[in-house]
Amino acid sequence: FAALRRPPDLVVCDSQVVHVAARLTPPSVPLTTFSILMARAKGDLVALARGAAALTRLQPGQTVLVQEACSHHAQKDDIGRVKIPRLLARLAGKEFTEYAGDAAAVVHCGACAITRSQMLARLDEARAHGLPMTNYGMCISLAQGVLERVLSPFPEALAAWRAEATCRNNP
Repeated sequence: FAALRRPPDLVVCDSQVVHVAARLTPPSVPLTTFSILMARAKGDLVALARGAAALTRLQPGQTVLVQEACSHHAQKDDIGRVKIPRLLARLAGKEFTEYAGDAAAVVHCGACAITRSQMLARLDEARAHGLPMTNYGMCISLAQGVLERVLSPFPEALAAWRAEATCRNNP
């Protein structure tokens, strides 16, 4: 940053390094993730930000549906099958076990492999079942303690996150 004549208007990083990017990016420079940009382009960023608040209320033993849109080959440390469940377990304070009932929330991938209308249909389906939905990037940013920072370039989404987190966590 010191070598730049003027700071960038926005820094975009991969969700999996957001904690490093947040540490290295000056607070005066807006920061977000590719996944959050995809959520804005493909879905309803405000609804997905609201949905992230549900992850702050997870209890041990609850089920979270991790939903993907593409058919990639699973890797050894796959984000949807390994990394996201590990982060959710940390947020809930206990490892997740086998499916034990109704889901408490949905965590969806970035939706880069589907259309906006398909992603909105998935959001509508979750809403119809009373399930809050967020995406991988918001889940990772929440677990890394930087969700507010990466939502700050999007004031409506940040306000929705804050309102839902405050409302639900302080009855």
